[in-house]
Order: sequence, then C-alpha cells, then structure tokens
Amino acid sequence: MTSAPQNLTIYPDYCHALSPTIGKWVPLRATDIHGLQKMLIAHLGKTERPLFHYQNHPIKWVRVTGVIVAVDEYPGKNVYTVDDSSGMCVECVCVAPVPAPKMGTIGRKGNGGDKTAPSVEEPIVPWDLMDVGTVIKVKGRIGDFWKQRQVEVVKVEVLWSTDQEVKCWNEVMDFRRDVLGKHWVVSRAEEEKCRRARERELRGKGKRDKGKDRVEKRKEERDEVRRKKKEIERREEEAKRRKERNEAMNAQNKVNYPSLAARRAAAGKYDALGI
Repeated sequence: MTSAPQNLTIYPDYCHALSPTIGKWVPLRATDIHGLQKMLIAHLGKTERPLFHYQNHPIKWVRVTGVIVAVDEYPGKNVYTVDDSSGMCVECVCVAPVPAPKMGTIGRKGNGGDKTAPSVEEPIVPWDLMDVGTVIKVKGRIGDFWKQRQVEVVKVEVLWSTDQEVKCWNEVMDFRRDVLGKHWVVSRAEEEKCRRARERELRGKGKRDKGKDRVEKRKEERDEVRRKKKEIERREEEAKRRKERNEAMNAQNKVNYPSLAARRAAAGKYDALGI
C-alpha cells in the first residue's frame, strides 16, 4: 500500500460519482498498468479500503490491446501474456471453460435463454482463437498476484486488421492526454455536496432496514400465531380421534367381555342346573 503523491488529493468514495475513470473501461498501456498504485480511500461509515489509482484517478476497470506472446494453462484458469510494445507485458487471467466449448464464445444461459452479462467469473472469450500471435483487445478488472499487476478478464475481442489496432492505440493516447494527463480536482463545495448525499443515502438505508426489520418481525409473529393455531387444531383432532377409537373399543368390549352383573347372572343359572 502506498501513500498519495505530493500535492495530490485522494478523494473518498462518495466523490467517485464525479470521477472520469472509476466506472469506465480505461484504455491503458501495460507500463501504465504496472505503474498503478494501490491506495487506501475513505469510505463513509466504514473502514478504509484499497483501490488502484493512476496519480489520483481511481481505476477499477481497464482495457489493453496487444499480441499474445505466451499461454499458460492451470487448473481452473488460463493466463495469457500480452505484449503491447510499451516496454512491458501484462498477464491477462481468465477462468477456464469447463467443459471447453468446441467453438464460439461461452456464456451461461439464463431462464430466458439469453446469455448473462460478462463478468470475471463468466468471461466472454473466443477460446479457439486464443493462441500465440493473435492480436486481442482485453477488457477486465485490475488485480494483483505476488505484487504483480494483472488483468482479470471480463471480455476478449480479436482484432483482425491493423486499422483496428491503430484505433485502439489512438484511444489510449487521447484518453491519456485528455483525462489521465490532468489531475482530478473536486471543489470543496462539490465534495461537501457528495458527502451530504451519501449521508442521506445511508440514513435512508438505515430507515429502510429498520422498516424491513419491523415487517419481518410482524411476519414472524403472524407465522408463530398460525403455527400455534395449527398445533392446537392438531391436538384437538388427535384427542377427537382418540376418543372415537376408545368408544369403538368400549362397544366391542361389551360384546366380547360381559359385565360383572351379566357374568353373575350366568353363573347363578349354571348353579341352579347343578353344573
């Protein structure tokens, strides 16, 4: 973890809505990716958390263009080393397909039959074309492994012409000149406005959570009442069946087993006969 460069302000997360980089696929060179600094940012209501920065620009998602120069396959993941001629290479790591598809791209289908949006866990990759010498455009999330920056792949696109590659390079240079080449500055008024907005959001969330807790508590109470009612009905039904069963047994016993008076009368009759 590094500290902020001198004369640069690392703004808290509630200012990120104003950031020109945090929610975008930032076109970078491999040297820029390795030069990103992981810094702690303030998180209103919670502890600080790390985030990658280019100067004081927060960056989470990047885009890099280059040629595959190495392919390494590991259990559960593939690592593609991409060289963009910037003087360094960058490793692009993606979840390996299981099982490997025969052609096309992958993507699990939802209930409607449509493919889900690509993500680090379910990237869109033209697997059959991913080989040494292929020029690709990679979109992914910044990560690190043993203090080495990596790109966790979300989507890969194969570039079939030099014009496409040149266009990507021009986008890198334009973004570097227009955005990354300038410090991100947020005025005190804007920062205070963002802070108040986040506080209102947190208060509203707290109220919603309390209201949700009350609703859940009432639901649990209703469920408990219904459960007790069903338990009482069940016991009453068992008592009723037990009573009916006892009455049926008593009636049968009267036939098979005479009462004491009946047995005495029968015994007197036999006594009179001298039996």
